[in-house]
Amino acid sequence: MQQDQQHPWIILFDIDGTLLTVDSKYNRSHLRRILDELEINYPDMEADSFSGRTDHDIFTSFLVNHNFDKNLYQKFKIRYLDYLKNVLLTKTDKVKRHDHIDDALGFFFDGNFICGLLTGNYPQAAHIKLKAADIHRDFSFGAFGEFERDRNKLPQLAINEVQKIHDFTLDPARFLILGDTPRDIICANNAGMKCVALTTGKYEYEELAEHNPDLIIESLAKPEEWFKKISSD
Repeated sequence: MQQDQQHPWIILFDIDGTLLTVDSKYNRSHLRRILDELEINYPDMEADSFSGRTDHDIFTSFLVNHNFDKNLYQKFKIRYLDYLKNVLLTKTDKVKRHDHIDDALGFFFDGNFICGLLTGNYPQAAHIKLKAADIHRDFSFGAFGEFERDRNKLPQLAINEVQKIHDFTLDPARFLILGDTPRDIICANNAGMKCVALTTGKYEYEELAEHNPDLIIESLAKPEEWFKKISSD
């Protein structure tokens, strides 16, 4: 393994609330339809907070009154992915592409960085949402919410995925998570990774600051400026 010099910074992009936002009322109406079709008794779905949670965690929680039936979970998952593929991709006006994301994507993809995804989405859901938002970048790897319910375990998945591709001795302090929720910050802190928190989701500056991110920004504009603050610490 390469040990003589520091490896490139590894940039981990969250999706929902960071790069894009799916209309929550529209999305939840389809989740309710799937729950009803499968006769899943979960009356609290409309009031639940999904921010920063993994798909695995969210959809498993729907089955609290059904002994967390694994077969029922798989049926729900299949119908959810079908909805994204067959409905959301035809209703791309329901997906808001955030301002200035091209600034950040261009800066990191064109520079000496390794870019991946760290998201609570299933892999297929992540790619469908990115396509719906007209985001076409070749993320070299991803840590997804299909394989772990607990978001705090996703950073280790990211490390494992990078290790498969690059012959580096990896330093978590040279991983940067870009996200919009306290859960993004917490998982970064637990892993010894850097975190830039954005106020582009549902959380205000003060709510994010409580969890001690390395930096809080209002948008992904001017990445050369805010990344310099992170990398010079």
